[in-house]
This record gives sequence, structure tokens and C-alpha cells, in this order.
Amino acid sequence: MLPIEIITQTTQAIAANPSDTKAYLLRAVTLYQMQQYDEALKDFDTLIDTFHVEDAEIYQLRGDLRMKKNDKTGALDDMRHAIALNPELLHQFSGEFRTKGKRGEEA
Repeated sequence: MLPIEIITQTTQAIAANPSDTKAYLLRAVTLYQMQQYDEALKDFDTLIDTFHVEDAEIYQLRGDLRMKKNDKTGALDDMRHAIALNPELLHQFSGEFRTKGKRGEEA
């Protein structure tokens, strides 16, 4: 299925059932993959802030998205929450979240 078809179907599913968290998640991930970050962020925010979904993957995805949007504080908060929900995620983080020394070396 093409991404635009997924967006259309999930949008219709949400219109029919505004509490369909699976549709929000699928649409958010698809929008994220399409690099439509503002729209994806809205769906991730809805999952977390409105429906209070406590899923490490959702926090990790939103954290990565926030990093892409240069919201380092928000990204760090989401990554910390993801780790709290699933400590196994710690080994997956890339160098983006490591601190840099004065000369750019990893600290």
C-alpha cells in the first residue's frame, strides 16, 4: 500500500473512531517516514498527551522526531521516558544523544 493510501485510510478510521490509537500510530509513523514531521508530531502528541499511551516505541519515535526538529530538550525528555518504560532501549541510541566536549570529541 502506498503511503498516501495509508494516510487516507487512517484519517478515515480516526474520523469514524476518534479514539483509534492504532490508526493514530500508523498515520504518525507513515507521516514520519514521509518526512512530514509537523503532522507526525501532532499524532504522537495526541497518543501521548490525549490518550496517555505509555509505549516506549512511541516516546522513542517522538524523541527522534524532536531531535530532527532540533528540539534537543524535548528529545532528551522523550528518550529518558522511553528508557524508563523499556531499559533495553539504552543500547540502541546513536551518537546524536551523546554529549560533546569542547573540541567536538565525545565526552
